[in-house]
Formats: sequence, structure tokens, C-alpha cells
Amino acid sequence: MPFSANCPACGAPVVFKSSASFHGVCEFCRSTLVRHGGALENLGRMADLLEDASPIRLGSEGRYQGVHFAVIGRIQLRYAAGVWNEWHLLFDDMRGGWLSDANGEYTISFLTAPKAELPAFAGIMPNDAVSLAGREFVVGNREEAMCIAGEGELPFAFGAGYAAPLVDLREIEGSGFASIDYSETPPLVFVGESLPFASFGFANLRGGAAAKAAGVVKALNCPRCGSAVGIHDKAVQSVACPSCLTVLEHDNASLKVLQKAAAATRIEPLIPLGSVGRFLNQDWTVIGFQERAVTVDGKNYPWQEFLLHHPQEGFRWLVESTGHWSWVSPVANPPRYQVGQAAAIYKGEEFRRFSTGSAVTRYVIGEFNWKVKVGETWELIDFVAPPQMLSREARQAEIAWSLGDYLPAEEVAAAFKLDHALPVPTGIAMNQPNPRAEPHRRVCGQFWKFAALVLLAQALWVFILGGRTVLDQRLFFAVDNEEPVTTQTFQLERDARNLVLRHDTDLDNNWLGLNLTLVEKGSGRAWLSQAELAYWHGYDDGAWSEGDRSRELVFRDLPAGTYYFVIDPEFSAEKRIGVTDRVRVTRDQAAWSNFFFVLIFLALLPMFSRYRVASFEAERWKDADFLSSGADFGTGDDGSDGGDGGGDD
Repeated sequence: MPFSANCPACGAPVVFKSSASFHGVCEFCRSTLVRHGGALENLGRMADLLEDASPIRLGSEGRYQGVHFAVIGRIQLRYAAGVWNEWHLLFDDMRGGWLSDANGEYTISFLTAPKAELPAFAGIMPNDAVSLAGREFVVGNREEAMCIAGEGELPFAFGAGYAAPLVDLREIEGSGFASIDYSETPPLVFVGESLPFASFGFANLRGGAAAKAAGVVKALNCPRCGSAVGIHDKAVQSVACPSCLTVLEHDNASLKVLQKAAAATRIEPLIPLGSVGRFLNQDWTVIGFQERAVTVDGKNYPWQEFLLHHPQEGFRWLVESTGHWSWVSPVANPPRYQVGQAAAIYKGEEFRRFSTGSAVTRYVIGEFNWKVKVGETWELIDFVAPPQMLSREARQAEIAWSLGDYLPAEEVAAAFKLDHALPVPTGIAMNQPNPRAEPHRRVCGQFWKFAALVLLAQALWVFILGGRTVLDQRLFFAVDNEEPVTTQTFQLERDARNLVLRHDTDLDNNWLGLNLTLVEKGSGRAWLSQAELAYWHGYDDGAWSEGDRSRELVFRDLPAGTYYFVIDPEFSAEKRIGVTDRVRVTRDQAAWSNFFFVLIFLALLPMFSRYRVASFEAERWKDADFLSSGADFGTGDDGSDGGDGGGDD
């Protein structure tokens, strides 16, 4: 049942909708109130909330797993990269829950018994595996957050300025989310999932819109040079002044110096700040630009990153390197990967490890949704499955994953309607689609079509059109008969492409020579041939045999007519014994050798096409830190890994 009383500070009515709420903030005078039975105690005035970009407010409603909930409270927390909200939810079934709202990601979670001993906050590190409530998670980041303000009803004692050591965890390749709050003993565990904003079916949002703030640019002045600085979104945490290059912190309604301008050669972005490009049927504005680089063997490899903003969709990156472009989105739940492995698995696809290094920010201008600094360093590992690339960036107690999709330079130019040409791509990008792959697939498709036709023709010839027997006769070659043996006549009604004569004898440890003459009875034309058959067998530390009792002879391109064979046998001098021979004559017998020759000929083109695909991949991987298999170049002969270059765990 709701509990109602008057604020002891201002007398305004205060209503607690949940019986589990004993702590609240008066919405009129911001007094911090604690329930004691039927009375309220005033603990002093609560700090003001910072203005943010959240569309949610007290009184907002939504649904989760079919159950309606209302937003009844909020705490606001600050961490190194900015501010986020934890909204207290009350469900119609009287359950309580929490909705986290940070940088456009929404996670819902519930207080849950951990069912296992929890690691100490000081000992837990990013990428550690943790079992919570019978589910497996990995640590995403560890934060020393600070609670700065609150409002509405809360189920615990609350005051601005208390430390909140928190650990965020993600379920591998799923939507599962968990957090451990080490501000209490024992720590509190919250388990839930990350979901798109639209899945909650929100109503009664701030300003009545189911989206972020309108995205109207707010103008402020740089405290160092006085130049105008625009802020596109309340979620922007830092701004690099485009005039003096000083990095500024956006703190609610003002700017303060976060980092003095570093001595740097001014870089003109390929796409000017403020440019609007159309991607995914939406307009995105370039609000930030940074140049980053890795150094390998004393040589710098730079690339440019453009931060894009959309009022409802939030932030994305457009990344350029050697004229190649990628559209980059954050990955909330990490892929399946362990440090040192040769690949990462994301949504069932294998991404092979390509390169690693320390990525250093060298130049920044514009707005960023975190506190950017020149000189900040992340340990970077890239994995590729063209046209996509997974990037793992780690520093201190934080790991971030992102997914990049390759974009042709001409698509980028068209999206922004640029009046100048973008750099011509050079070399091969790590996630560039293999341009020879699609032609290779077409060639292979044609190969299989022609191979099927050849197979059909061969089957037709073997089983229907060819291979008709025209003579099948048993002969006996007697040793005392010096006259040649003549077969019965057989008729070829039409020209024969080939005529196959097969001998099947009863030779036994003996040999037989045959002198053959094929005679066309009408014209007397003759074709001569010879054959020798031998078969030996025995037992010598095991059974053995040598030779064959059978033999085939082929006569080609015979005209129509009446034919017979004259066979003059030649016997072995050592074993003169009569031999029985079954003679079978078949016309137009299918030649399997021709079939295989045709297949080999047809296969030459896809083999060459496959070679071209492989050569492109070899060219791509020659610039990688790892082999195309994902193995380190330093891998030993025993297959042991030469070491992971991440250096963050």
C-alpha cells in the first residue's frame, strides 16, 4: 500500500508508492527523507541533479517480459568517463528493479543471490570469468564511481558523495548483463539483460518523446581563447576547441579545461566537423575528430576517427585508414575470446586475430562522449572476418569492443555530398572484402553447372546410348590346333566410334599370346592387333598373385558393316595347355578417361580463380602481426603461442 506523509521541511505531501522504499527526496525542496514508521525524518538537502540526455523521468512507464512498471526513483553516479543514471522501478507485481541508462544503452537488472563466493573488488580484473546465479559472465569494466545526486523513492539509505565501487559484467554472445555493488558488505549482485530502448514500450517520457533530447546545438565559449564551442548532445563529456586545440570538460552548463593544448601540427579532417552524412536511412552529424596511431619497429601507422551523432540513435564512428573506411558501432556484449587465442567468436562467426598494438591519441578536435585526452593509450587487438572487423580496446580496468563494417570510399563521399575527393585507397585494408571472391563464386557456380551437364551426358552415354554388346562367344584355344580360330560374325548397322574387345580367360600360372585380325567381311578390310595375357599366383609367406586373366583391346572409328575376328593363339613353351576364352565385343563403349579430361579442363578456370583469391588474402595478411590462420608469427614449431600482444590482462 502507498504511504503518504508531509515533508518536515516544506510541508509538501510525499508519497511512497512501494512498501520497500524507506528513503526518498522531496520533489519540492530537495530534502532527503527517511521513513520511521508513520513519520519522516529530514536528513538535509539533496544535491541537485546534473542535466543529462536521458529521455526517462520519474513517472515514466514501460513493460518488461509482459509486466508493467513505473519509474519511482533515481540515483545519478559519476565515473571517470562521465555520468549515468540508475532508475528505480516498481512493477505491478510489487517487484523492484533497476534500469541503467548510460550513453544510449539500457540495461535492466534485479537484486539476485550470487550462489557463489564473489571475488574481492581489488582482485577482479577485466576479462575475468565470473559465475553469478548459475550463469557465466565476463568482467567488462571496474569503476570507482561516486553517487552525486538522487530523487524519488529508493530502497536503501542514500546520500550524495558516497563511493560506489562497481563491476559491470556481460554474458558472452548474449544480452545478459550483471553488476556487483561493492559499496555494501556483502556485495550486492544485480542480474538482468541489455535491451534496445524500443523494447520497453516506454510512455510518459521526458518531453513526451521516446528518444533522446532533441539534439539542438548549445553554444558555449572556450575558457582559454573565447571561441564559440557547440555541444550537440547532453551526453557529450569533453570538447576539443577547434581554434586553440584545448581539451575542455563539459560540466553541465559550462566548460572547464581538461587538458591544455598540446603542441601539434594542425590536421584538417577529411570530413569537416558539422558535416551531415546519410547512413542507414538516417542523417548523422560529424561532431568529433581524432587521429590515433600505433608504432611498429619505429614507424607510425596513423588513422582518423570521426565521431558521428544522431539525436535518437546516439553515437557511431567513421574510421579512415590509408583511404579505406569503416562504419564502427559499439558492441555491448563481448564475443567469445580468451587472451592469447587466435580468434574471437561473435554471433557464431569466427574473427581471426590480425594485429595488436598500443593505440595513442595524437590529435583531437570537436565533441566526445567521454573525457578524451591527447596522449591517452589503449591496448588494441583487431580481429577480421571481411567485410567486418572486431576491435578490442583495453586500458586499466576497462575493456571495450566495437564492430566495424567496411565502407567503400565512394559511398562515404556520396553520403556527405563532399565537394572534394577523398584519398584514393592504397594497399589492402584488414577488413576489405576480397574483390575476387564474388567472381570466384560465379566461376565456381558455372563450373558446377557445366560439370553437371558433362556428368549427365556421360550417364546418358553409359546407360542409354552407348555400350551395346554385339558379340559374346566362348572360344577354346587347343595346343594341337595350328589353325587360327574365327569368331562368329557381328553387324555394325552404323559407324562405330569405338569397338572394345574383351578377353576373359581361365589362365592359371601361365601366359597366352594372341594375334588378332578384325575383318570387315564385305570389303575384306582388316585391322591388326596383338595382346598378351599372363596370370601367376602362389603362396610364399602369404598368398600372392601377379598379372591378369583379362584384357581389353580397342578399335576406333569403324565403318558400318559385317565383322568377325581371326585369332591366332601363341602358347607358353613351358606349360602348353589349352585355354578357354570368353570373347565379348561392345560398340561405342563410354570412355571415362574423356569424362575426366573434360572435368579437369573445366576445373582449370576455378582453380585459377581460387589462386587469385588466395593471392589477395596473402597480400592482406603479409602486413598483419599474425598469420592468416590467426597464429602469431612467433609461434614455435611445437605450435606454442609466441605470446599475446594485448598486454592488458
